[in-house]
Amino acid sequence: MNDDYLWPFVGIRTIAALSIAIVAVIICFDLFPRVDTETARFFFFPTFCPQNGDEGLVCGRFLWAGSVSVEAIRQYLQAAPVVLGVALLLVALFRWVALGRRFDRFNAAAAAAIASLALGPGVIVNVILKEFWGRPRPIATDMFGGPFPFVPAGHISNYCASNCSFVSGEVSGAFWLVCLASLAPMRYQTAAFAGSLLIAVTTAFLRLAFGGHYLSDVIVAGLISLLAFAILATALAQMVPEGGLSYRTSRLG
Repeated sequence: MNDDYLWPFVGIRTIAALSIAIVAVIICFDLFPRVDTETARFFFFPTFCPQNGDEGLVCGRFLWAGSVSVEAIRQYLQAAPVVLGVALLLVALFRWVALGRRFDRFNAAAAAAIASLALGPGVIVNVILKEFWGRPRPIATDMFGGPFPFVPAGHISNYCASNCSFVSGEVSGAFWLVCLASLAPMRYQTAAFAGSLLIAVTTAFLRLAFGGHYLSDVIVAGLISLLAFAILATALAQMVPEGGLSYRTSRLG
């Protein structure tokens, strides 16, 4: 029985395809910004504004914004990558220390997964992009009642000082779960990928519905997580002896 750790993320072609996809998505949303604004508008419900003399004021709310029950679901989904990342680290350490399996197939794949969680959602998304890109969230833009103008996906601005819209930290973490599914034994991979993709798409939908992100934010966030994992998985596959990760090649040991 094959045990395809890291499949289908290993390979230069995968890295190239994901890199091109990120650039293409940013360019497309920059050329056609109405895709972002109209998607956000779909989740926005305008209301009558109080009489205050400002004819340009927009009042309303985003779908499920302020819902206690939906917010609870969001919090559970937000915590899932961190919880599973810590659990994976503990399992790998147990296998290393207690079972003496140091850099075996599973631990090697786990190392790539844990490192990609730190690199993608951690450093690239939350430390760099969200802090320095400066894109205001939909709920903070004037077309949805906020104080700032809309900024297309490919533009850096100074309207947002910290924890900005581009890109979504929660969605990048959720799509890391899709990467994590590649560590499942082959007979469980279909279910693992389906379940993790459902969580990722649900997380992205909630961020749109809350007015926290634009469509381009969630798409690029997901692609960044996949790319970070693909880079580390491919590098790891080059370091481990041929067939050591047994992706589509070897048998369970």
